[in-house]
Amino acid sequence: MLYTTNPVCLQNSCVNPFAPGLMDIPRLATMIWQCSPEGEVKKNVKFCRDALDYDAAIPSGNQSTTLDQIVAAQDSAASTMFFYHLSALGYDAWEFRRPNETEDVCVQSVYKLTCLTYFPKNEAGCKTGAQIPFLRPCRNACESYLSQCQVECCDASTQCVFVHEGQDGSEQSGYYDADGPSALCTGSGAGRLASPGALVLLLLGLQMSMWERRPGWARHLLLALALSCATSLQGCSLFIPSHRVPNWKKDSDYLVRFEHVPAGKLETAATLNSCNILNSPEGDEVCSGRGQCKPWSIQPLKVASLNATVSSLNALSFCECDYQWADPECRTRRKSQMKAFFLSLVAGIFGADRFYLGLWVSGCIKLVTLGGFGLWWLYDVVRVGSAPIYADDFKVAADLPHWLYLLIVILVFGGLGLVYSLELYGRHKRQKRHEAMQFSLDEERSLKTPLTESNDPSNPWSGHRSAGYGSTLPQFPTAGAPLVLR
Repeated sequence: MLYTTNPVCLQNSCVNPFAPGLMDIPRLATMIWQCSPEGEVKKNVKFCRDALDYDAAIPSGNQSTTLDQIVAAQDSAASTMFFYHLSALGYDAWEFRRPNETEDVCVQSVYKLTCLTYFPKNEAGCKTGAQIPFLRPCRNACESYLSQCQVECCDASTQCVFVHEGQDGSEQSGYYDADGPSALCTGSGAGRLASPGALVLLLLGLQMSMWERRPGWARHLLLALALSCATSLQGCSLFIPSHRVPNWKKDSDYLVRFEHVPAGKLETAATLNSCNILNSPEGDEVCSGRGQCKPWSIQPLKVASLNATVSSLNALSFCECDYQWADPECRTRRKSQMKAFFLSLVAGIFGADRFYLGLWVSGCIKLVTLGGFGLWWLYDVVRVGSAPIYADDFKVAADLPHWLYLLIVILVFGGLGLVYSLELYGRHKRQKRHEAMQFSLDEERSLKTPLTESNDPSNPWSGHRSAGYGSTLPQFPTAGAPLVLR
């Protein structure tokens, strides 16, 4: 099968495999499944309890394996896949031990799809203990995950329904080609949003039907939207390169990338979780020596019975890494919150903090807009410093004490406020000084300027002028009357 890459597309959440449990579906389909008693599976399941709104089938085990042990094994497999897939997407899985209570729709969709994969539902009308086929998850459960997590590999290879030929010549197929709820597959839920092609046709239909009734600017806007959607389909290049390997398969398999090879053993002895190795060899360090194993289940511990086996007493555990490290085996160093904060404070207006966190697109936008005209810069200073945030992969290391963040913010913004206040005070003082000097100059100019004579005959002061103190008084008109002196 040939794939074409969209040249104007940016990959997002494109991991290998692109969906949780995708590579386990062929193995699960070859297992023998049996119809479980009504309501019994949900009584024993822990992690996937809130995701199961149906009676789930169970794989057939030997006669000595009890129902609760079979359910616990499937529950552990679902928990492991959920933990590792979230880590591949860059999440800190320990924050989502109760995925049904989170507000993150992507985490909820990963949780739902994982549990639907490892807990297929009973075949309709089956009898307890009867052998039944494995009912794959429905197509819309996968499409809902792709939509909620915004999975984009830019070559249309993230198809939920497919048939690929494996390296050994066997066929690998994906999810069942039907929307749930259905008697032929497991799951229910909304499907993916409409494709860009359908959106283009809709816009063109609106354009043609309302062309004459719209003003000129509306016509141009509709044309621009149609061209934008058409360009987003496969770019605007005349030459479109093609490839046979999907983009998501070009990346390394995260199950291989996160595997653990015991000390002194070959890579063929690799295991998926170093915390679940019994009788580990001497010198073998769990969690790469940068963390400790912690039980995943949030259920309260119970007193073990006398007949409990060693395997039943070992609860599922994962690595809880030191604050500077991440991923299931603590091999990925986190970016520093302190560095990100100081970059945001000093050079955040140029997007330096975003570039450091690996967020190149938003960093370029922040650079062009000069920190969103200052508002984006201020927002990121508070956001980065107040708590650890997500970088392109995992959260930053919490190496910035909160008291130090508050002290720096108070000193910096208090200092900026003081400088601004002093500048305003100085500006006001200079303005007052300038006004006083101007007033003095006006007074001095008025004293130095002599009074001009008036030749107006109706003015009694005409022909006379005052020269200050000691000047001769003018002759007032007396209408010819004699001046009386006493």
